[in-house]
Amino acid sequence: MDLRSIRYFVAAAEQLHFGRAADKMNVVQPAISQQIKHLEDELGVLLFERVGNSVILTEAGRQMLPECRKLLLLTEDTVLAAQNAARRGVGIIRFAFVDNAVSSLLPPLLREFRAQYPRVELKLQALDRQSQIAGLDDRTVDIALLPEPIDESRFACQHFVVEPLIVAMPQGHHLAARPKLQIAELEHEPFILFPAALRSRIHEIIVAACAVAGFTPQVVEEAAQIDTSLALVDAGVGITLLPSWAASKGIHDVVFRPLVDPTVTYALGFAWLRDTDLPALTGFLHIARRLADALGTASSSARTHREDAGGFLPRNVTARPQ
Repeated sequence: MDLRSIRYFVAAAEQLHFGRAADKMNVVQPAISQQIKHLEDELGVLLFERVGNSVILTEAGRQMLPECRKLLLLTEDTVLAAQNAARRGVGIIRFAFVDNAVSSLLPPLLREFRAQYPRVELKLQALDRQSQIAGLDDRTVDIALLPEPIDESRFACQHFVVEPLIVAMPQGHHLAARPKLQIAELEHEPFILFPAALRSRIHEIIVAACAVAGFTPQVVEEAAQIDTSLALVDAGVGITLLPSWAASKGIHDVVFRPLVDPTVTYALGFAWLRDTDLPALTGFLHIARRLADALGTASSSARTHREDAGGFLPRNVTARPQ
């Protein structure tokens, strides 16, 4: 087996259509068909069953898919390690992020990046969305982790994570015994929200979701930080909605309940200027994508990746040895 056949197999398995797989890999459809046929002949098993213009995986194909994905990720890691060993990255990356990502999303990313790029200094800033965009525009921020949607006409971007919002309420709240909640059930509850002046994405999502349910949230207090919101919930001031990764196990008198409607979601993505030329940024985004893949939260149709000889590299970031 060669890597090209494996890449084509994974693309076909994800698209379940040889034509769409060919478009994704930027090749003609016969190239996909020939490589799949060659791989099936080499293995002595059928990987796909043809159904009209589409295909479905056989049991052998289903068993092989996750292993092939692991192999491709290992290949990417191997190439990156070789590049990093040949020319250790140096310099500074100024990284801005929203407050709600700090508790659980960022530690593994920062830990792994520092281990692979010990000579690259990460300057970290917790900023709201508008401040991040301003920082990118005036080049005081190199890369930002901010709420989606991201203006792709202005920035290069890479999806990172998407999760549903959940309800945070005080222990003993009359709705706490319910395993799930309808958002309409929150109509008469006092809300703690981010200040409207910050134009935060979470605030927009909550207000819009409440409007769809037929009411306007009764805001009794505003808080610009997740920790402050949770402390106010703990004190019994009101309830709030948060992305599930921000749920704090350290707040003992706060309980969290999912919403029945799974469409009330919140997503984060990376954004950077298209002419950014920081070699270590390639490694940073590679690590972020691999962590997102491991969590099962990365978009399967990430728009900012292209296949290269060294694996997947983000578009508009110069691909150089690290």
